[in-house]
Amino acid sequence: MSEAVPMESGNWLAEILVRYEKPLLKHAYTLCSDRELARDAVQETFFRLIRHREKGMPENLAAWLFTVCRNVVSDHLRRQKVVTFGLDPARFDIPDDDGMSPDAQLDRGERERKLAELVAELPDRERELVRLKFQVGLSYREIEEVTGISQGNVGYFLHLAVKQLRQRWRVEGGDA
Repeated sequence: MSEAVPMESGNWLAEILVRYEKPLLKHAYTLCSDRELARDAVQETFFRLIRHREKGMPENLAAWLFTVCRNVVSDHLRRQKVVTFGLDPARFDIPDDDGMSPDAQLDRGERERKLAELVAELPDRERELVRLKFQVGLSYREIEEVTGISQGNVGYFLHLAVKQLRQRWRVEGGDA
């Protein structure tokens, strides 16, 4: 996950924006269920990256970005004394036409919606870990840096979450 972004080029920020803006928006939105707050948090995250760059780029850029974004959202929610979690997966997803028939696209969309609903029902900690691992693609080490949960516990909680999702999927008539 820790991709090298050429920082010498004049487009260093544009390259980072292209790679991380959408995953950060999804992550921020899952933490606060507020589209505008998610956008503000991601914008503040990139402002902080620009300011931090004077000291040098973070060693693990992905973990740094997700940690800062999480902290910005948490700080705002703490100030507002509002703690909510949720997900509307369609908010930031851009539809893609990968040559599938309309029926196959509809079927895939239904399965994705059902899975998103099952993930949304997980406890807060497991929901965040599942999203960081499977939606964002962070490593256990990066997730540890973002959440403060040890890599061993990240693996344990992810195992439990996936097991629970698999059981719920089967009970609700999924095809796994």
